[in-house]
Order: sequence, then C-alpha cells, then structure tokens
Amino acid sequence: MSDDVLNQLRNKRNRSTVEPRQDALVPKVQPQAPAPKQNSPQETSPVTEPTNPTAASGDTIAELQTELEKYPETRRHSAIVLEKDLDQELTRFCKDRGITVEVFLEAAWTFANADNAVLEKITTQAKRRYDQRKRVGQIKRLITMLSNSSK
Repeated sequence: MSDDVLNQLRNKRNRSTVEPRQDALVPKVQPQAPAPKQNSPQETSPVTEPTNPTAASGDTIAELQTELEKYPETRRHSAIVLEKDLDQELTRFCKDRGITVEVFLEAAWTFANADNAVLEKITTQAKRRYDQRKRVGQIKRLITMLSNSSK
C-alpha cells in the first residue's frame, strides 16, 4: 500500500509541463536602460501616456517608474472607526468634491501640522473625543458583563 502512494508521488513529479503562454496582444519587451529625457519649459503635463498601449516600451516603463519615485510612498492603514453621522457627512463631502476620505485626511493633517495654533485646537478636540470613546467602550463592556451575569 505504501509503495502505491510512493509511486503516485513519483509520477506526479514527472508530469509533463505546459509550454509558456504566447500572448499575441502583449509583446514581450526587453528591459532597456532609460535614455535621458530632455524636458523643455513648454511641457506642462507630468504624465506621458503611450499613444498605442500595445507598443509600450521599456523606456516608457522606466519613465513612469522615475516619475513614480517623485511622489510620496503610501501604505495601507488599519480601518478607521468614525462616529456614524460624521462618517456619512465626511464621505458625502469628499464624494461631492471628487476626492477620497484618505486624501482629505492627508491634506488636513498637512495643513494643521503647518500651523501650531490649529494643531493645538485639533489636539484638544481629539483628546475630548478620545475620552468619550473610552467611556463608550467602558459602558458597552459593563452592559455586556451585566447581560451575561443575569443569564
């Protein structure tokens, strides 16, 4: 019986392989060193899109990667819990202006961080809200404990 299992494992290792996929729509592009690009003062658009998407070259990818390096790196943050009404209001505000809540928070932080008086006002408000959240958590815990003890 164990010989059968061993033979099955050996046979799996000797399976034939499939030829690499040939995708006719996207040609393989050999990486090339990017050629230095001379920007003229008349150029205003920071993004250059290829006119033919199937003719993307290594130079275009390198240019896009170089441009990408000019922007701040982002990272995903944990989920943010907001007051229900505030969340709806903030989401609607951002949607009406064509931005995301995350980008709005980034801009608000950048603006507040540049002005100590504004930052202090926000911090005072944040501490008040934080104390409220802690109290809400305590109340919910007590309700749960009392509900479970009465059963």
